[in-house]
Amino acid sequence: MSPTEWSHVPAPASPIDPSYKPKGSIVTVPATASVDYILGVLARDGGIIIKDFISKEKMSRIEKEIKEWNENQPPETNSSRSGDAFHIIPSQTTLIPGLVGKSDMISEICEDPLLESLRENILTEKYTVYREDWVEPIRIEPLLSLSLSMNIGYGAPRQRLHRDDNTHRIRHPKPKNWSFEIVSQFACLIAGCDVTRENGATMFVPGSHKWDDHRTATADEICFAEMSAGSALIFLGSAFHGGGHNSVPDSIRTMYSLFFVRGVYRTEENQFLTVPRSKLKKMSPKMLELLGYKKPSMALGLVDNRSPHEVMDETWRRLMQ
Repeated sequence: MSPTEWSHVPAPASPIDPSYKPKGSIVTVPATASVDYILGVLARDGGIIIKDFISKEKMSRIEKEIKEWNENQPPETNSSRSGDAFHIIPSQTTLIPGLVGKSDMISEICEDPLLESLRENILTEKYTVYREDWVEPIRIEPLLSLSLSMNIGYGAPRQRLHRDDNTHRIRHPKPKNWSFEIVSQFACLIAGCDVTRENGATMFVPGSHKWDDHRTATADEICFAEMSAGSALIFLGSAFHGGGHNSVPDSIRTMYSLFFVRGVYRTEENQFLTVPRSKLKKMSPKMLELLGYKKPSMALGLVDNRSPHEVMDETWRRLMQ
């Protein structure tokens, strides 16, 4: 296939046959389950559902805090998402990016003891560096990579099955002794409503986090992450999954999504705070690219789902408020 052919976004994926019956399911545990048990299921299956992860009161707070952004979403009637970095998201789905900057409750949830324990056990880097006669212990804490609300509207086709860690070009050799040390990220998707197969539950392939790059997932291997409002699907970035098709008229499937990555996925110097705005405005496109103000073809370094260089002025005005 030529590079030109690769650049085109393909037609929507074929829908899942309504008669399809999953061969497996995602393990669901109560929010009181031990961290060790949850880690065990994640190691085996690549994903798990935490029932009633957050309370109804917390859900209400989130809804109130992001109400204005939900109400100001433009209608999506076209099949393309012009200028949007998430071109693979169907037009019937709206995204509210930068969620931790819009909802104090979402920020609090990021610090939930369970998520903190999972970050510590899965993503925190601990190693030593040798400098001649001195051995230096190193610890690098994880980062929040992305926080957004995904709202799948009626008629939205399903996503193609994919791995989130492809964003950072993670390779997947077939592991002889699999461990969390090869995991680069995990996601926590919190249901903002009751989620069913019919209204777009996330499709998930248990065990696919251990597959190498020569094996891809197919639609007859999926199960559906059906769960009640306030429950959460937690899964590793190497597990195949995809947003489901919403076939329920006048409905929106809402998911508050948090993605955490290893802290090594950052520059040594924080260019966004180091270089003054007055200098940025005089720099060439190439220099802005080197500083991280231009997104690559992959969805990295975004601001409001756009490449930073496209929205620099309006972003600076908002930050100065």
